Amino acid sequence: MATIDLSNYATTLKQSSVGRSGTPDGNIYFDKVNGKIEFIPVEELATVDFGGGAVANPLTTQDGIKFEAIYAFENQERATDETLRQYDRWTSGSFKFGGAYNYINGRVPATATDVAIHRGSGWNEYDASGVVQKTFFGNKGLSNIEASSKPYYQLGTFTTAVDYAKAGQIDEAVLVYENGVSDNRSNPEIVSVRTYGKTFDRKATNTDLGIAELGGYSTGFAVNEGAHLTTNPTTMPFADVFTTQTGVWVGMELEELDTPLSKNGFAESAGNFTWVLRNPSGANLDECVAYLDAIATVSGDINAHVTNTTIGKDVDTWYTYNASGQVITKSGTGVGGVYIENIQTADQQRVKFTADDGSTKSYQFLVSVNANVGATAKADANAWYHSFGATDYNTSSAITVKDHSASPVKGLASSANANNVISFAFDYDSDIILGTAGTDKNCVFLCEGDGGATQAKTLYTLTRSTLISFACQPNTENNV
Repeated sequence: MATIDLSNYATTLKQSSVGRSGTPDGNIYFDKVNGKIEFIPVEELATVDFGGGAVANPLTTQDGIKFEAIYAFENQERATDETLRQYDRWTSGSFKFGGAYNYINGRVPATATDVAIHRGSGWNEYDASGVVQKTFFGNKGLSNIEASSKPYYQLGTFTTAVDYAKAGQIDEAVLVYENGVSDNRSNPEIVSVRTYGKTFDRKATNTDLGIAELGGYSTGFAVNEGAHLTTNPTTMPFADVFTTQTGVWVGMELEELDTPLSKNGFAESAGNFTWVLRNPSGANLDECVAYLDAIATVSGDINAHVTNTTIGKDVDTWYTYNASGQVITKSGTGVGGVYIENIQTADQQRVKFTADDGSTKSYQFLVSVNANVGATAKADANAWYHSFGATDYNTSSAITVKDHSASPVKGLASSANANNVISFAFDYDSDIILGTAGTDKNCVFLCEGDGGATQAKTLYTLTRSTLISFACQPNTENNV
């Protein structure tokens, strides 16, 4: 099937002698008594006889019909149907290429389904006196939207999200004015596409399209989606992330605080944050991003605050990417900063937090250092490790390396993890104990036993890398 337009309306539309409440024999019915128009698609009427035998009804709810075809079809029918001529017209045209047409003389689509089947146009509905009773603003998608996605619109910033009637590419009209009931013509219309596992997009008539007032015409929205950089629905199923949380997502929630959280330890000054993503299981940054993606698609409350309510789809998204690919947190409500708890060291350079005052906060560059001391040293209860700066090692001025919390890098080898690894984090950009901050530093790592292991010494360099790994593994002691 295809959308019915000026190129094919003459062979795809047939006037029905009765409406859908009877036994229709065509796919458009002009209800002369009630002043309605009905569009009877294949879902209601499987076949239509155009004179050469019954064929599949060309009108479908998915593909729909352009208003230009409705207007042209009425012209065609009135040219030959003298009964139809006895009644005022149903339609008029205003501007073909702007998708601007009208229902006039009190004639209107019969049902919400008859409204939703329109494509490529907005319109005004005039009563018999020529007064506008309703205005529908035509929405058209201009970029990629997947066939199964459900784009939606809002008539005002952070107002209730409404799904379009059909999935996939946007091409339908939205009611923006109803006489005596509502008037959203001066409000911005926000159009969004948010499908979990895809990139999200959002466009607004006022800021992105420069439209100050919505009217009975059609305009395009270049909302676009594609494969997400990290959120994979196969490895990060929506149900595990949000619906019935499992694994690293257990207990993860976004909370709005009554008193902002004050955090320091950044390369910049301390910051205050009204929103906190609780991350009790220590999920990595990609897993946290998947959660922020998930809550942005939800029609219910995603705010863990005991009383405040925040509907996921109604507000903006909770992060963006910058040109370097870093995650930049931001408040979906436009108020307050967002902090993510328990970011793993390896991920800390991939994220910046927006604070309540709008400034961004980044972690100091912490180098994750893994020293493998081996099973022999770990098993020696008296074995120890100690790291020094290489420049003054083997002198009375030897300087002990300190981790990002200013704790000396020394201790018992038995404290190594199950993989025999001693781990510490080094503050590359700020540390001045071994020399100039922000420069590479040569260091010595010693591991020596007392009864079970011999001794080992390894030279390593602290560089601006997320992970530095080396081995310093004593052999078995056979000399005592």
